[in-house]
Amino acid sequence: MPEKLDYVTTLSPEMIEKAEKELGEDEHRRTESVLALREWVKKQPHLRAMPLDAKFLLRYLRGCKYSMEKTKTKLDLTLTLRSALPEFFSGWDPLSAENQAALSHGGTLPLPGHDHLGRKVVLIRPGVFDPAKIKIENIQRASFMVWDIMSDEDEQMFVTGMLLLFDFSDYGMNHFTAMPLSMIKKLMPCWEEASPLRPKSMNYIHTPSIFNLINNLINTVMKDNKMKQRLRVHGEDRESLYKEISKDVLPKEYGGDNMSLAELTNYWKKKCEDRRDFLIGQSQMKSDEAKRPGRPKTTDELFGIEGSFRKLNVD
Repeated sequence: MPEKLDYVTTLSPEMIEKAEKELGEDEHRRTESVLALREWVKKQPHLRAMPLDAKFLLRYLRGCKYSMEKTKTKLDLTLTLRSALPEFFSGWDPLSAENQAALSHGGTLPLPGHDHLGRKVVLIRPGVFDPAKIKIENIQRASFMVWDIMSDEDEQMFVTGMLLLFDFSDYGMNHFTAMPLSMIKKLMPCWEEASPLRPKSMNYIHTPSIFNLINNLINTVMKDNKMKQRLRVHGEDRESLYKEISKDVLPKEYGGDNMSLAELTNYWKKKCEDRRDFLIGQSQMKSDEAKRPGRPKTTDELFGIEGSFRKLNVD
């Protein structure tokens, strides 16, 4: 008999059926694929810090529609980038003063529940902090911490996908200049190439006068042409927004029925504090580049910027 996985689904019968239809997932394929990934990891000396539980590996399998090679590439790159970017992926104690301050701003707020199509909605507020008072690296680190908790707790979004809502309220030139191009080039592969999540659309509201600058920069660094076609600029038009994201999932401030921004900020700050051990553990999930087979891979290859990093080698 085939080995059984340490996996109990949290998906509804409807979502299980959706995974079967859209991802080709069934119990046999799920088991076979997870076991194959575990065997692969055992042969990768630099990836010994990778979690091997089925729940974690299934995120990547579903995000790659069960393509084994794509899954291996994303997993390897996830750990590689976490080693290469300590400014974002180290120091994940949510009780540290830096992280407390960043989490208090509520820059990244996954919204409770799902929209009418079962998708997760994540609200991102790039103008909510003062760049003169808090480092943008700290804001980004807090964002990644929130993403990891959401990913651990919301299995459904790896089947249905998600929507991103960017609220540019209070965003000014000081925010734009606080994030240099070199930092954007470091962040982009984390989302475009390593993440198992693919946004169904990216929605922009309360766009400032400098939005053309922002949009041009995004289009310059974004490699995924499919995602470029999924950008939606709503500005101040709420009815346009509601056509893309149903009102029931939106916060009160946006005319929706969900929690307020203050409640959401407190919720995610406390969630990070309550899951402190998990977050500290996640910050250890990095590749050991000293043990990576193959030739060195430069930072220029990883991010398009100068520096050096070891070779990424995926069989």
